[in-house]
Amino acid sequence: MSRRPDDRVREALRDAAAPGESQAEARSWAVVREAFVERERQAPPMRLRARAAIALAVGAVAAIVALTPAGADVREWIADAIEGEEDARPALGSLPAPGSVLTESRDGVWIVRDDGSRRRLGDYRHATWSPNGLFVAAAEGRELLALTTQGEQRWAITAPAGIESLDWSSDDGFRVAYVAGRELRVVAGDGTSDVGVRNRVGSEAIAWQPESDPSRAIHRLAFVDGVDRVTLTDTDSGDVLWRSAPIGAPVRSLQWTTDGKRLLVTGDGFGHLLAADGRPALKAVAPGATAATLSPAGEALAVVRPRARGGSELSLVPTAPAARPKVLYPTRADATGTFGAPTFSPDGSWVLLPWPDADQWLFIRVADGRVVPVGDVSRQLDADRRGADAFPVVAGWCC
Repeated sequence: MSRRPDDRVREALRDAAAPGESQAEARSWAVVREAFVERERQAPPMRLRARAAIALAVGAVAAIVALTPAGADVREWIADAIEGEEDARPALGSLPAPGSVLTESRDGVWIVRDDGSRRRLGDYRHATWSPNGLFVAAAEGRELLALTTQGEQRWAITAPAGIESLDWSSDDGFRVAYVAGRELRVVAGDGTSDVGVRNRVGSEAIAWQPESDPSRAIHRLAFVDGVDRVTLTDTDSGDVLWRSAPIGAPVRSLQWTTDGKRLLVTGDGFGHLLAADGRPALKAVAPGATAATLSPAGEALAVVRPRARGGSELSLVPTAPAARPKVLYPTRADATGTFGAPTFSPDGSWVLLPWPDADQWLFIRVADGRVVPVGDVSRQLDADRRGADAFPVVAGWCC
């Protein structure tokens, strides 16, 4: 059968070179390349501007992508350069495990529930769950508040200095610890009896020890002193129960197992596990780590670190001696950026892995590494739609 005239015309147009095509292609490649170089130069708060540059660059080569054979190569190159999972959900749906995620974003503190619904609690900078997720303690500047999960205020106090971190006790819930400036303070769970515990601490990292005997409430708080020793104190009596040996480097975070028998101490490039008496239980448990989180039962760590040949990975590192780690999620060797701090689901079956450069949350199943990616996270936690200038931080996955 002979071809129709319009078919012949279409083929001729497709094969013909547009006037100045090769020069336009070269200029467009230069624009795209410069856009991606600029993207790598920018710090995280400039992410949206870099993405705008990328969008303009992609628009500049749209004609070439559509009309020339070189377009296929351009499309493939752009897809490889943009980070993240290609099949990410466009919206936060139901969580893969029970509980609710508490986040801190530029637009304030949010709760993402397991059915996918979201609620903004207010314009706060720091947040922490109360026991069983019944309330949230939040802070902005010198103000510390207790809120319901609907955002209703129960009480508020004014701290002597700007609040840098806070933690609600995990036993009877009747203590909230916070660092104001460099002073460690504790307030009762009803907003009364705000007192100083230490005039100066060496880190913002604090963590209440969970009670091992449900019939007897304890109020024991771990913090870091001025010479990088982890210290456990009874905040009721003021007694120091133990001090660890000097860690030898600044401590970024402290995290207890749910039974209160082991304490994870992490900083830049290291992770140590202490026993309940402060003695080393396992040293160098996460060498090279940029972030590490202890599983609820304490049998493993979720560790983020660079890969030997480039890129980053999330590994599951058993806390048992001589046990072998397992890589749950690796990036490509040429991937830029890294992951944020991982967070376990309350039952320990999933890990929420933030990927700031991709603007994604990756939910990764511990058993088999299955990945459920969610994209466009910053926009979904930005009620005023002004554009988030910092990727949301996960403050906890509770209950």
